[in-house]
Amino acid sequence: MSANVSRVPAPAVGLISSLESRLVRVKFLVAALIGIGIGALIGGVAFAALGTDTTATAFVRLQHPADLTAIAAGASQVTPDNQGNTSNFVGGEIAYLSGEGFAQAVARKMALDEPAVLNVAQASESSVVTISNSSKSRDEAIRTVQVAIDLYGQELEQRVDEQLRGILSALTQWQQRDTADVTRMQELARVRESVELQATEASTLLVVQPPTPNHPSSQQWVIGVFLGGLVGGACAIAVALTRRRRSGRGAMATTLTDNVDGVLVPAVDLDMKHPGGRHDDEQLRLARTLYSQTPSAAPGGDLLVIGASPSSGSAEVAALLELGAADIRSAAQQDAVRVVHGGVVGDPALTPTVVGAATGIVLVARLDGDSAAQAVALRAATASSAAPVVAVFTYRRPAAAFMRRRRETTEPPSPKNDRERSMQ
Repeated sequence: MSANVSRVPAPAVGLISSLESRLVRVKFLVAALIGIGIGALIGGVAFAALGTDTTATAFVRLQHPADLTAIAAGASQVTPDNQGNTSNFVGGEIAYLSGEGFAQAVARKMALDEPAVLNVAQASESSVVTISNSSKSRDEAIRTVQVAIDLYGQELEQRVDEQLRGILSALTQWQQRDTADVTRMQELARVRESVELQATEASTLLVVQPPTPNHPSSQQWVIGVFLGGLVGGACAIAVALTRRRRSGRGAMATTLTDNVDGVLVPAVDLDMKHPGGRHDDEQLRLARTLYSQTPSAAPGGDLLVIGASPSSGSAEVAALLELGAADIRSAAQQDAVRVVHGGVVGDPALTPTVVGAATGIVLVARLDGDSAAQAVALRAATASSAAPVVAVFTYRRPAAAFMRRRRETTEPPSPKNDRERSMQ
């Protein structure tokens, strides 16, 4: 038999591969669901425990200040009141408010060690500007924005006051010089009133909305649940893939089918129920089907059943083959092949004498349970025999395996397996 070319029919290989893929998909799905559940729980708790920052926001309207010098000179229109001038002025003020110097000035006003973090933005293309600050403390956020507004308002007053002092000084000198000219005095008085009025308007910062805190979201944990579930599911699948690759379970079926003369189909469900301790019709049909494919032809010969590991289910397969042999004996009244359960690889009962006496050998391995290394060891244990060798694959349903583990934790161990492994 060539080690490179399998003698197993392609339909049998395809049937086993399809079953194995289905088992792996279900296992990965279960792992993903568990990972999603754990990740969602951790993410939800973590995000719920995180402190939510409060953002306080204020709206102020910036007005392009009048040129007091031009008004004093008698200009009726100080500067063209157009969108371009307003945008340029607002843009410059936003740059100033967003600068490091203003942030440090706010920090000094609040006796802070670090510059205040202010978010300043223009509302669309209007003259309205938003000033906001985020902080763990609601009161701290409101206070920071209010200090920024007060400080900027004071600076506006200083700008206008510096310009106004020079203009009023000049007007006072003119009024003192031209006291004899009544018309001139009236004109200077009108100009003085106009300048003072424009100065008052220019130094006033219009607060459209005072610092207002937002309402912290109470649904932050939902984001944590979503992100945690996503990460948890992905990590669970990644771990399952890594473990499967490292264990060699993925290559087990291919390794075994490439080194045997045939495969008995269908695969044996180890979670198949035995109602009332008796074999039902479905199990009897399976036993007949498997036994009819065994390689032993001579009546009275020994059919040796060997498992790759204690979890392979070799005892269950041996029991099924014995059931099939007993059915033939009762129906045809002739000697049938004797089924011998040789245990698993490494058992002291599995001796070269037992292997050499067999007229047919059945190797049992569990899909997604045994590894490629165990399959190689299983075939090597029977390499000295010239008898035909076939394989039987077993499997366990994930849901049934979960229920079985729960029963094992609540029930005392049964000596049944020891009796089955001693069956000959």
